[in-house]
Amino acid sequence: MLPFGANIVNSMRGDDCFGIFVCTPQCDYRKVLVANGSNYIFIDFPENKLKKIQRYIYPRELINTIKSVCQENDIQIIHLLTEDSSLAFFIKYLKLRAKVYYTVHDLFSHEKIYKNLLILILRKILVDFRVSYIIKRTENLVTCNQFQYDCLLKRFPAKQIHFHNFPSLITETIKSGGVVVPELQGIENYILFFGMIERYKGVDILYDAYLNHAGLTGKTLVIAGKGHIYFKRSEARENQVIFINRYIRDEEIKFLFAKAYCAVFPYISGTQSGILSLPYFFKTPTIVSDIPFFKGMILNNITSASFHLHDKSSLMTQITELNELNIEKFKNEAYLFYQKKYDASIIRQQLKRIYNE
Repeated sequence: MLPFGANIVNSMRGDDCFGIFVCTPQCDYRKVLVANGSNYIFIDFPENKLKKIQRYIYPRELINTIKSVCQENDIQIIHLLTEDSSLAFFIKYLKLRAKVYYTVHDLFSHEKIYKNLLILILRKILVDFRVSYIIKRTENLVTCNQFQYDCLLKRFPAKQIHFHNFPSLITETIKSGGVVVPELQGIENYILFFGMIERYKGVDILYDAYLNHAGLTGKTLVIAGKGHIYFKRSEARENQVIFINRYIRDEEIKFLFAKAYCAVFPYISGTQSGILSLPYFFKTPTIVSDIPFFKGMILNNITSASFHLHDKSSLMTQITELNELNIEKFKNEAYLFYQKKYDASIIRQQLKRIYNE
């Protein structure tokens, strides 16, 4: 969520835009925002587990900060950008302060397999239920996905539904990068999956396809990202598989993509994401599944190649056939597409129009 929120705010920076950011050591907005003086306020989320739960249930400091910023600066619009589930039961209070907009990230639940029952319960109560509550009680809804936009129009005909382009996930910290991923020292030209490990991202599809057809590529498979490994592993056959099952720092992302032979995103579903902005920016050849979500985000065999989701062998075939494409042209077309698709000035225009409506 950090690159999404940061790049939206960066696109809207100016004297009339104020931001309140809740930060953790791994998600620190101070590192990715273009400086805007006293307009930005940062709240550090507690590391103590008990205090975390208290903050999730009652975000006193956040509420008080919103109140003071609204009062001191005659705020007319409050836009909740990144789920902000802890504010669910304060929506009515926020509406008394200003007109409230809410960005809907996932109108429909993704396929998920949780590590245990407790995590499932906490997710349902603290996130899913409260996000649904906000959506139902906010009159101005925003999305970055055309399909989701159409669904919101049908589901909430009395609400104001808005659309704008998804921002790039590239921040200045990611651009400069430079930190070597310790697990990959001396290793390059690998097949890369990057992102939180979740069921809907189809990591098991890539893993199984690679184990059954690894001989076709001769390349190492790298699965980089934090999350519950929900599928059964065949560790005896993993001599060319590297799991980096931890949080990947922004400073490491450039290394991950710059050293990869290709990046693979075998998603089984999707709503809105800027994930392709990463390989496009770093000119890493990309292979995606043929789900509708990706169709509007690629030019097939020009910026990315796609494989048939229900035919795992076609994934490995696409990887081997990358050599038959003009790789340099492939990379350059992807970068040109990135510049058009993720233009911050367009997002600024779209948001100004949304707010003025």
